[in-house]
Amino acid sequence: MWFLWVPFLFIVLWIAAFVYWIVAIVEVANTPDAQFRAIGSEKIVWLLIVILGGIIGALVWRFAKRADVIRSRGAVPPPPPGWYPEGGTGALRWWDGVRWTDVRHFPPPTS
Repeated sequence: MWFLWVPFLFIVLWIAAFVYWIVAIVEVANTPDAQFRAIGSEKIVWLLIVILGGIIGALVWRFAKRADVIRSRGAVPPPPPGWYPEGGTGALRWWDGVRWTDVRHFPPPTS
């Protein structure tokens, strides 16, 4: 008689996995972009992983990145890539969004 419960348990497990997948999609979608950028990641990438990966993508999100993103709440993301003044030299230095490069721009002298 126990074998009559197997299809029922399979259906319940499938419904629970589907609900968890939807909850993970909503959680990633509602998390601010700044929290992802603060840890060096992108929201759209994780949204695609969860949506296209199904329950496996939701589990990867849960165990690989969720804790880092939640921990970064309130953290300030790094500035965007661009030229920034370098103190004391009068030059502009390139920030690639992650680290300073050795590329410098020296503006022409003013007369």
